[in-house]
Amino acid sequence: MAGEVFISYRRADQDKARLLHALLKQRGIDAWYDGLLGPGDDWRQKTAHALEAAPIFVLLFSKVASESDDISKELAAATFSKKMVIPVRIENIKPTGAFLYELASRNWIDAYADTEASFADLADKLAALVKGGAGAQVAAFSLGSTEPPPPMPARPARALWVKRPAILAGAAVLGVALIAGVVLLMRGPAMSGTPGGDAENVRIAFFGYTSDDDPAAKQAAAVATEEGFKALSALRLDIVNRVDTGEAGEGSTLDRAAALGARLMIEGNVSREGDKLRITGLLVEVPTRTTIGQGTNTHPIEDARFAGTSSSQGAVAAANCLATHIQSAGLRSPDTATVSLLGDVCRSVADQRASALRDLLKRHPEIGFLHAQLADALTFAILNVPAAQRPGIVAEADAALAAAEKLAPDSYATAAARVSVGIAHDRPPLEWLPRAEADLARPPSRSELLYYASAKSSIGMVLFQFGRAADAELYLRAAHDTGPIDTVTRYYHALLRAASGQYGATEKFEAALSQRRRAYAWEVTLVSAIFMDTMDPETVIKAAPEDVATGVPCYRDLIASLKAKDSSTRLAGAKRADACLTKFDSPHVNIVAQAILGDLDRAFAIADRPDLTQFFWNYFPTLFLPPNSAMRADPRFLPLMQKLGYIDYWKQTKTQPDICATPEERDIPLCKALR
Repeated sequence: MAGEVFISYRRADQDKARLLHALLKQRGIDAWYDGLLGPGDDWRQKTAHALEAAPIFVLLFSKVASESDDISKELAAATFSKKMVIPVRIENIKPTGAFLYELASRNWIDAYADTEASFADLADKLAALVKGGAGAQVAAFSLGSTEPPPPMPARPARALWVKRPAILAGAAVLGVALIAGVVLLMRGPAMSGTPGGDAENVRIAFFGYTSDDDPAAKQAAAVATEEGFKALSALRLDIVNRVDTGEAGEGSTLDRAAALGARLMIEGNVSREGDKLRITGLLVEVPTRTTIGQGTNTHPIEDARFAGTSSSQGAVAAANCLATHIQSAGLRSPDTATVSLLGDVCRSVADQRASALRDLLKRHPEIGFLHAQLADALTFAILNVPAAQRPGIVAEADAALAAAEKLAPDSYATAAARVSVGIAHDRPPLEWLPRAEADLARPPSRSELLYYASAKSSIGMVLFQFGRAADAELYLRAAHDTGPIDTVTRYYHALLRAASGQYGATEKFEAALSQRRRAYAWEVTLVSAIFMDTMDPETVIKAAPEDVATGVPCYRDLIASLKAKDSSTRLAGAKRADACLTKFDSPHVNIVAQAILGDLDRAFAIADRPDLTQFFWNYFPTLFLPPNSAMRADPRFLPLMQKLGYIDYWKQTKTQPDICATPEERDIPLCKALR
């Protein structure tokens, strides 16, 4: 029997091949490996037939595999036949010889740290690719293909086993989204908002990180270099070959980047200063020799790995943003001022980003997606301005959205701006959310990946706010697959997995904690640890960033209060939590804390706050986290949902929160009303 996926491996790694085959089979995908051969089968003939039939070739690469002539021949045959080749490292080794020649330019998947979780993620992506539809293009990009997914053989209809009842509702909505995706595809690709369309690919030369002779500095520089190349490859950016940057001749790195035809250049340096590591990263636009960003950070000497990872990922994220903006705007020869402003947009917080976008639009008013980004930036930062100024900010956002609608109506950036502006006006969700879901049903072109990932992440969080966890998980997974170094999306995806009881949340949180520590994302992890038992809260507290250190005693007291048995002690703890979480501006956490400690009156009072409910998307959605079941069962929950417009949205879109499909909550007042 041939399959849709051919698994190439060395016999010593058969347990790994068997695991991947089983995971694919669970997802309804036919895969082949030679463990399926029966007694008396001609293994050469069967292997050749399976290799010829399968459009996808997965190589499990290890030390023993690198020594196999048979695997080398299979890889060469797959490459010659233009199959989709997916190399998966099950050991941390680098390819050499023939394997280096065949695999140097491909996107590696590393599965040696947590093989089972990595294989499960790989199986999800392969299943999306094989089954086709709107998710296939995203899966192809995340697996390393810059081309459309390979044609798959016709597949008979088959029943898929669904573990959780809540997924059934999500599957129905996904079917609608796939149909919408087909309709949108018939309309053709989205326009960039400029007459010139996309410019040529923006090529990036990454020269890695150098260091002094200190061992810790050397380690951080090596990590930064490796993680930088990995991030560039994962984002499918047009990068100069690593060998070419290392052998680019004499002269400065900027001269060598120019000789290699690069548009952007990244390099960095690590040095030791006492008990700290000083890491400097540089991003330059080569033709204009404009320094887009130069960031310097210091880290504890014992934090060398985290320091290297966070520094290089930050530089790559800025390069990805700048490259995408240049391509999407069709800017073939931008002047120095334009490049500098684009750099400001890519590395600024929301209120500063709005200022840079205003200046950019004075120079380039024809670029539609910049108008959309201005509308989004204005509304995102609106809570940071005095109340008297907010009407003027909203009016400016309206004008920016109107320009985006005219110049780039099909842009993912415009889709996200429609949502932001709708929320800023406190419009009911029926006016903006269904269209957003339809807008995001079509797969992205390569130049749209950044905007697609950002919009998918935003709408995924909104769907989570509406209790549609199964659908939100699909959105956040797509966002993560197309923007794999976005740590905020990674945290939210892990939170949603934890809330849905899915496998792998702990591993995702641990990986995110070890790579980049943002205060807000750190809090997401701590909430999941405290309220959903995903990991030891003390592990998260030890990783607290400096800017939240003063809040740690508050969380420690909350943890102690949750362990108390008598109601009076818990209610006293609820009052203390209310005081300190209000001080730290954490209403989303406070809702859960008050509900679970027994003060439902206070939980409802917080949830009904105008500045919270109007901009609830700025917080992670706590109303549908598992610990809030008592709050959802309270008769006051239904009127709150009606006030927010959720009931009308659920009824008219024929959806419902996933909790209504569970035996525990299907008969609460909210779910009865929806029936």
